[in-house]
Amino acid sequence: MASDDPRQALYDLLDRSAGGEVFPGCVAIVWGGGGELYHEAHGLLATHPMSTVRGHGIDRATLFDLASLTKVLATTTLAAIAVGEGRVELDTPLPEPFTRACPGAKLGDLLSHSAGLVAHREYFADFAGRAPVGPGPILERIMATPPAGPPGVATIYSDLGFVLLGAWLERLFDVELDRLFADRIAWPLGLDRRPLPRIGYHRLGELRGPTGAEEGLVAPTEVYDPALHTAGEPSYFAVRRPAPCAHYEVHDDNAFAMGGVAGHAGLFGDADAVLAIARAWVEGGLPGLGRRVRERFLVPSPIPGSTRRLGWDGVSEGGSTGGALSPAAFGHLGFTGTSLWIDPASSGGPRIFVLLTNRVHPTRDNPAIVGLRRRFHGLAAAL
Repeated sequence: MASDDPRQALYDLLDRSAGGEVFPGCVAIVWGGGGELYHEAHGLLATHPMSTVRGHGIDRATLFDLASLTKVLATTTLAAIAVGEGRVELDTPLPEPFTRACPGAKLGDLLSHSAGLVAHREYFADFAGRAPVGPGPILERIMATPPAGPPGVATIYSDLGFVLLGAWLERLFDVELDRLFADRIAWPLGLDRRPLPRIGYHRLGELRGPTGAEEGLVAPTEVYDPALHTAGEPSYFAVRRPAPCAHYEVHDDNAFAMGGVAGHAGLFGDADAVLAIARAWVEGGLPGLGRRVRERFLVPSPIPGSTRRLGWDGVSEGGSTGGALSPAAFGHLGFTGTSLWIDPASSGGPRIFVLLTNRVHPTRDNPAIVGLRRRFHGLAAAL
């Protein structure tokens, strides 16, 4: 029987969805009116026997692979800081050699996915048995990929532009991207506490996966078990061997080949940390991310049919917010089952909706997150 209490209904929805139906586990926060309206952990870290933390419970401090939330929490935020500090302008053309990937494209084109770049490519497939190889070989392949068309004409959601953006930001600040994120975003917001930072990149080195002290703090993602794929072994298995499971190793395969640090994916974080960066976009308080630059980044794209802002996405008919948020809302999704939406025009003041899951455990083939996100936002907006 459905509850008349929206908070209880939200709790019941997420509790039913956890444990395997939609995802092993999740943490959700709904923030508004200056405080948390909902903050709960549901379910398990892992359900598959190949995971060392199978059956362990999720808690509010669990770190998740944030996937493409990296694009807004790290890359877009750093780009906005760079613009706010006068290091670059939105109409600045890409420098050499990056411009070879999309001749004539500018910073704003990359941010709004209108640089003319093609969509996702499996560059990682070239490095089976050798990955991670670092960012250089992936950047070379992006620059050698013919564009889909001229910049400023069409919106094509593409990781490629954010890979280029990450490399461009490293050049602008003369700091590697993981350290740049830690110094300019995580540290000012107090998100760099130990034993693990509450949010940050996990650079891949000789040690693969979490240490024994870390493994219970991070939600695993995909399991690389051929028995889970009756139609044949997926292309990405070859690059992920010998790891049985992606656990504190970035799930995105191109980011994995790059060493775990990229402009399009690579962040791990807890829900509190995601909320803190989202609040910086609502309230300010992050050096360099002033009101004028924030407002400029949230102007909708002029390209017909596009829902994009600069870095951020907007609401769309049939989209993940399920019609529950205002037309002014902006946010982003992550392939691993993460999402962040901010509604500045909500009645009673701005609202922030954070949902972190590991829906790609044990495989990425479960589409149930699509409907769950709509139901989540419908109930969360009613709190």
